[in-house]
Amino acid sequence: MTTSTFSRKPFRLPFGIAFLIWLGLLAVLLAIGFYSAIRVFIDGLVITNLSDSVPWGLWITIDLSSIALGAGAFTLSAIVYIFGIKRLQPIIRLAVLVGFTGYSSAMVTLLMDIGRPDRFWHPWVFWNVHSVLWEVTMAITIYLMVLIIEFAPVIVEAKIFDRWPKIRVLGHFPHKFTPFLAVLGMLISLVHQSSLGATYGVIKSRPIWFKPSMPIMFVLSAIAAGPAVTVAVAYVVEWILGKRTVPHDVLRIITRFSGVGLLAYGYIKFWDLAAVTYYGSTSGVNSAFSLLQQQTPYSFSFWVGEVILGILVPAILFLVPRFNKNPAAAVVGAFSAMLGIIIHRWNVTVGGLFVPLSYSPGTTYELPIGSYFPALIEWGIGILVIGYALTVLTLAVRFLPLFEKQEH
Repeated sequence: MTTSTFSRKPFRLPFGIAFLIWLGLLAVLLAIGFYSAIRVFIDGLVITNLSDSVPWGLWITIDLSSIALGAGAFTLSAIVYIFGIKRLQPIIRLAVLVGFTGYSSAMVTLLMDIGRPDRFWHPWVFWNVHSVLWEVTMAITIYLMVLIIEFAPVIVEAKIFDRWPKIRVLGHFPHKFTPFLAVLGMLISLVHQSSLGATYGVIKSRPIWFKPSMPIMFVLSAIAAGPAVTVAVAYVVEWILGKRTVPHDVLRIITRFSGVGLLAYGYIKFWDLAAVTYYGSTSGVNSAFSLLQQQTPYSFSFWVGEVILGILVPAILFLVPRFNKNPAAAVVGAFSAMLGIIIHRWNVTVGGLFVPLSYSPGTTYELPIGSYFPALIEWGIGILVIGYALTVLTLAVRFLPLFEKQEH
């Protein structure tokens, strides 16, 4: 009698240990975030530190920052499809993914901040065409749909759709409209990016931000920082996967573009500061800045956070040849620019509300300056947004062909 031996293959996890640990960390972040979200849904905004004098806080800062940092999608799409610079084609899919992550993160934040999330559909039914915020809401939701349509061909290329070829064909149908979607996305993005800055610029009772330069600075900062964030994601993914995902010459072109954009943003910022300080100052504006400088860390956050970290450091790392060829310097510069955007949005959103309302900007303030520090539950929602964004990026990089095929 002959005996046959059967060799058993050792059991192997479908993912590496490091990846499973990372998923566990993301699960912890999401668990903290979901608990905070449930608390807000049940108890309402009363458990936050928001008030009548400072109704916008950490969540709106995250919202505005996410939208700005996701601007690489419309910026790079416009460069490739409108201006015909096909050399940047290899990064388009990643840029659209980062854009979708940023805009959907903003929607998650707004869902928590509006107080009545069951009425999120009201702007689409009850039009208030005289409201800047209504226009922002419409533009953001429409552009999010554009991003989903642009990213659909990448989703249907996942291996799970091998057994459903008809769905894959349907998902690739939007390819025919890519140039049109790029133009539409650019127009919508420019409108709502500028309108976010105009939210304060049209309110005369907020004299500190009542100026026409706010929309320009919001647009320029988003156009400059958004592509840099996409570059940072590309380099980090390359380090994790151990293989080159996007040609480095393409990434260096984008960082130089971001560096020039940051210098343009800084130029407008300094002219705006000079105009407010020396030429167009009023008693209301002077009182507002005096209050911010004396009773808040506005001066430190402006010069160190917005100017040095947000403009000078990344501009040097992006434009000086010695640093531009170093991937680590590009990532540091992108995170520095990202931090500068977040600090700028905080200074505008929250700092602008610290100054009491003045319906006559020429009068002296009599009301006390507003105060605000995020409550623990607000930080929990911030953790939810971070966990959500990292989860989307992780799953997309792991399961979607972001770099295997490129659209022609």
